[in-house]
Amino acid sequence: MSQNEALITCENVSKKFCKDLKQSLWYGVKDITNEVLTIRKDGTKLRPGEFWSLRNVSFEVRRGEMLGLVGQNGAGKSTLLKLLCGLIKPDTGKITMKGQVQALIELGAGFNPILTGRENVYINAAVLGIPREKIDEAIPHIIEFSGLKDFMDMPVNKYSSGMKSRLGFSIIAQLDPDIILIDEVLAVGDMAFQEKCMRRMDSLRKSDKAIIFVTHSLYQVEALCNKALWIDKGNVIQYGEASEVVRAYLDDQERRSMEESRKEGVKYQGRTTEMTKAYLKSRDEQRESEGLETLNKNKDLIAIENVEIVNAEGKPDTEFPFRSDLTVRIHYYTQARIETPLFNMRIFSKRWGGFTEAGMLIDGSGPDSVEGSGIVECCFASPPITPGDYSITLFIRSKDGIANLFNMRTVAWFRITDENIEKISLKGPMALNHIRQGSPIYLNRTWKFYRDGQLTDMIEATLQ
Repeated sequence: MSQNEALITCENVSKKFCKDLKQSLWYGVKDITNEVLTIRKDGTKLRPGEFWSLRNVSFEVRRGEMLGLVGQNGAGKSTLLKLLCGLIKPDTGKITMKGQVQALIELGAGFNPILTGRENVYINAAVLGIPREKIDEAIPHIIEFSGLKDFMDMPVNKYSSGMKSRLGFSIIAQLDPDIILIDEVLAVGDMAFQEKCMRRMDSLRKSDKAIIFVTHSLYQVEALCNKALWIDKGNVIQYGEASEVVRAYLDDQERRSMEESRKEGVKYQGRTTEMTKAYLKSRDEQRESEGLETLNKNKDLIAIENVEIVNAEGKPDTEFPFRSDLTVRIHYYTQARIETPLFNMRIFSKRWGGFTEAGMLIDGSGPDSVEGSGIVECCFASPPITPGDYSITLFIRSKDGIANLFNMRTVAWFRITDENIEKISLKGPMALNHIRQGSPIYLNRTWKFYRDGQLTDMIEATLQ
């Protein structure tokens, strides 16, 4: 058995559905009849009322790889998972699955609602062909992982959506199939269990499993997946490295948001929401704009007590001259010892959204552990941030970069003034206006004009 073997191969797969229920039933009868009579149908053409849910989708997932499926609601992601696990057949193309497959596609799917959680575990394992002796060995681990010890002998129809999600994922995590297909069902679980699932999925990815993962939490795709597949209206838009696909998808979402804002006649607020989705789980816990509140320590493992922006003299301030040094000083508190927390921040402008990032996910880790009260500072030497109003968002990750220790939120605001603006070469007819209203970053540059291969003119625009 090759360690680099492709366990999932999808070749030019297409699937169509009919919008009208009665017409769909009639097509279904005709298709079944043709199949029984071995009459070949032309699956490449649409019949009246039909549309392509998926069109010419191709990819592969090898052992030890995880593929993230991204796209808007209705793009075809769940349809693709149903095709892969055999719930429906493709109209064209070929799907090859090698090994045992376990899918967690919809809440309660695969569960008998009148049976207990324990009985459903045995049924799911039996479907995979796992001997009862091995199931008996796995049961304690499934119960421990799910945290449902007191509810395993209760009928599943009495479970909440979160409890079903816990049980379903715990079965997948412990029964050791070769291929794992997971839809967005984990979104209903509580934060602690979601993080537990993410760590388990990362562990499975590093073994010899092939995993396909559907989520709207793009930071999970970037953190866990080797590759990503972006689907829009059934068509593959991009397939490749996860970080590249996520970045392209976010750019597209921003363009759509700008267009929607224009049509609605409202001011576009930038890509704050999209950037948050790319790197963090969306918690919808945006703090009040009146400043930083005392944090709920039951939700954040690290509490942020205060955030100051200090000037070159070490004094807290909110206004800073152009190209002056500034330091972000973070006062934190932890009730227990935390190993190697990774502090990260982004600077946002109202006009452009997030435009720069400083973080230990990029720069590397600090101390091996923190406990109790402490201060961490991030110093920016003469940053070329142009005059305007800005905000700073903060988030803290675990040492592996996966778990959230402090969920992303705005923690401080500051203003860059026109003082020292003369350091910029303001020679253009609308220089000052464009500096104030344009890009939040000023970069040194040189313009060169050539004619007949010879340099004729040059404009140097550098900070003095």
